[in-house]
Amino acid sequence: MNEPADLRLVEEFLNTLDLRSFRRHGVKVVGGDTLPTAAALSRWLTSHGLVAAARASTAELRTAHQLRSALRDAVTRDELDDRTLRRANTALGAMPVHVELARGGELRLAGSAGAVSLALTELLAIAVRGSADGSWRRLRACAAPDCRWVFYDDSRSGAGRWCSMASCGNRSKTARYRARKAAQPTG
Repeated sequence: MNEPADLRLVEEFLNTLDLRSFRRHGVKVVGGDTLPTAAALSRWLTSHGLVAAARASTAELRTAHQLRSALRDAVTRDELDDRTLRRANTALGAMPVHVELARGGELRLAGSAGAVSLALTELLAIAVRGSADGSWRRLRACAAPDCRWVFYDDSRSGAGRWCSMASCGNRSKTARYRARKAAQPTG
């Protein structure tokens, strides 16, 4: 199953927060936030075709971080507790979105919000459409606790756990193997 192009955009947005903190071939992989400033958010939205040109405010940056956090919570759905749900729903409820009916009968997102807020709302709308068509269920966070990279599971069964079997999957399986070997009595 191929990832829908618009859902790929949401995946890229979620991965602007890179939580990786592992070693690969002796080199420390360290993540970070590629949206630390309002200017960085403006550049990201423009480079991904969500706005032609806009200048994000600090409040819009905060909204973007809250939306990203809420959507990341959604892709780690196995770990949702009441506190996480409240925080995510508060962030989602603050999005300036409403739907309008156009003359041709199409439904479209609209609002009095600025270009940046509408672009963030479009990301949310993509996630909602993915939830409706079932593709959202295949977007998930890597099961490796030192990774948490968001990826689209295109496996036939839809039961993929790692963003990369070659790195995260291998590290996990190797660690389990070493733990079993260490627990065996020597003799």
